[in-house]
Amino acid sequence: MIEVLAIFAGVLLVVSVLCDMVNTLVSTNTSSWKWWLSRRVTIFTWRVIRFIALRMPDGAVRERLLSTYAPVLVLGLLITWVTQQIIGFGLIWWGLGNVSGVETLADSLYYSGVVFFTVGFGEVVPSGTVPRFGALIEAFSGVLTTALVIGYLPALYSAYSEREQKIMTLDDGGNGRITPTNLVMAWAPTGDPDDLVSRFASWEDWTANVLETHTTFPMLQLFRSHHAGQNWITALGLVSDAALHCELIVGARRRAPYFMLRRAIRLFGELTEDVDLSRYRADFDATYGSSEQFRELYDALEAHGFELIPFEEGRLATLELRRTFDAPLEYLIDARLAPRGFWGHEVATAAAGLASADDASLTKRVD
Repeated sequence: MIEVLAIFAGVLLVVSVLCDMVNTLVSTNTSSWKWWLSRRVTIFTWRVIRFIALRMPDGAVRERLLSTYAPVLVLGLLITWVTQQIIGFGLIWWGLGNVSGVETLADSLYYSGVVFFTVGFGEVVPSGTVPRFGALIEAFSGVLTTALVIGYLPALYSAYSEREQKIMTLDDGGNGRITPTNLVMAWAPTGDPDDLVSRFASWEDWTANVLETHTTFPMLQLFRSHHAGQNWITALGLVSDAALHCELIVGARRRAPYFMLRRAIRLFGELTEDVDLSRYRADFDATYGSSEQFRELYDALEAHGFELIPFEEGRLATLELRRTFDAPLEYLIDARLAPRGFWGHEVATAAAGLASADDASLTKRVD
């Protein structure tokens, strides 16, 4: 009876880990089932790292800890998958028997590891037909695991590289915190809305690429930028707010910036699916209603030379659009410990920990 239970448990372990690997490394429509082993490991380890990071001061050490997490997680998941397969096959061999030299469960686990890694010392060999064919299956499983991981890593890091290369082009010509308003004015220095349209067309492609890669490879969400004060989440928020500004500008509204914003809203929705955003929604709703900040934004754009739509029409239109992504953006910044705001390259490189408690949140203002 014990042998039958061991075989059943072993088969369950092997099948579940193979399904988990396919879901994580192969499938383009990743299942979000909460009991995947890789998902549980990721959630648990991220909570531990986040708990530690929150108790560290902002700075290079904390950022280095957060930056190291994702690469180490990839290695940790591989070790987890391999260990689970070796234990699963070891239980099967112990339950089946007919393996010369295997007497205890420890012997079975050793034999399983030898077969999985195709070491082939030869001091433990299968003597029955079923164990012989089973050994071939386990050896194939080991080769398959290696092949899947080797194929996964280039795709993962290629997507990461494409994401970061585009982020490096975010620049308003200054050295400090980049605001959406400054970015819009820097991208259209003469007030020509066509300059904004051409800029946001490429950012629409970037947003669509992030949407595709970060839902296919959810682990990408945890990979951080190389540069202090910069992060793909706050970059997305910055460009989305800048695109929102373009809905005030005659000649730019309902063109490339608008469609880029639509892709961003879809991305925010995908990344926060099944997340309770009610607390963030309530916080934002409590701050909306005042037109003072919007008046400052409106006057700044108008002074730059843009032709704008009527004030009240613009305020209501941008407020309605902002409500579609402000709460998800704030949640992602909190959940991933992203920096508050997006910082210029010179300042971000020269100093760590630029996002202090005194900085206004990127997500609590239109400007």
